[in-house]
Amino acid sequence: MWSFLRGCSAVVSKRALLFVVLNWLFFGSLLVGAFVAESGAVRAFRWSVGAEVFSLKSSNVVLLVVSIFFFNLVVSGFVLVTLTGLALFVLPFGFLSVRAFLWGRLLEGLSTPLFLAALPTLILEGEGYVMASLAGIILGLSWLKPRWMYKGEELSRSRAVKMAFQDSARIYVWVGVLLLMGTIVEAMTLIFIF
Repeated sequence: MWSFLRGCSAVVSKRALLFVVLNWLFFGSLLVGAFVAESGAVRAFRWSVGAEVFSLKSSNVVLLVVSIFFFNLVVSGFVLVTLTGLALFVLPFGFLSVRAFLWGRLLEGLSTPLFLAALPTLILEGEGYVMASLAGIILGLSWLKPRWMYKGEELSRSRAVKMAFQDSARIYVWVGVLLLMGTIVEAMTLIFIF
């Protein structure tokens, strides 16, 4: 098990610079969104969440966790950031920064205790989306410019895409772990804080 996880981590560490850039982009955009909302230059967006989310019964916890995890992994992670990267490798940069900017805007109305309660979810889910973006960029660059993704190797485009799919699958192990942890923390925060 540990050797498998080390192999998954090795794929990310081979692209450490890109991973760091994506982290700076995500968390920088989050801060910019929070500052823009705080300055009042643009009217802050308010997300109205129904009362049913905040009045959960303990029997709905599993359903809540499964539905949040499924949405975060499939729609927000895979479809929005990874598949778009396969189509055009720059799209994950844009989707990642817009998502973080909007999250920053939503933080404006939170008190300090509520912000601190939401912070672990922001970090875990944010890292999950950064990893999903990394997978999308690898997939997109593998067919566009294989030498950029696999330096020192002369690969055909089809071979580079196959290797990129394998690398992305390994990255998605971490995406799944991070988003699952973020989902559990988010559900517990909704149940116990709100």
